[in-house]
Amino acid sequence: MTKPAYQASKVTSFLLLALAFIVTEAKALPEDRELPLQVKAQSMQWNNQQQQATYQGDVEVHQGELVIEAANLKILRTTTGELKQAVATTPKGQAYMRDLPDPIKPEVEAWGEVIDYLPSQDLVILTGKARLIQGADSFTGHQLTYNLITQDIQAEQKSSSDARVEVILTPAPKGADK
Repeated sequence: MTKPAYQASKVTSFLLLALAFIVTEAKALPEDRELPLQVKAQSMQWNNQQQQATYQGDVEVHQGELVIEAANLKILRTTTGELKQAVATTPKGQAYMRDLPDPIKPEVEAWGEVIDYLPSQDLVILTGKARLIQGADSFTGHQLTYNLITQDIQAEQKSSSDARVEVILTPAPKGADK
């Protein structure tokens, strides 16, 4: 009878290990900002004195769950090698960003002529026909500022424009917990 008890112990240990892995993965999303920034593009130019890289052509950026796609990208690093700023642009089009800031909430998708990622402030600033969608909620304006940690959003229009910010907030289905 010791053999079934031993096998049950192995199964229990495996399940506990798997559960620990899943819990660790669920907590890892905010720590994505500590992961290396991976960039793919058709061309790149590096200025070592200024700690600045310029990428052109079908640029793709990945940092954990964060994805940015654009025609061009400029990256600035601090003297210690930390990412200071990433500015993605798509002339005559829109750059794209996707992130999963919280494992129990829907992913965030965003578009803008310019996407300015400021990791030390946990901010993404979308400018130019900016749009952000999270689940069924959407926000549009000339400029949207999105906090990656708190998920706070600030929307603005150009002061010279008659256009206004548009926000669509969809209520949760009845009986759904938030």
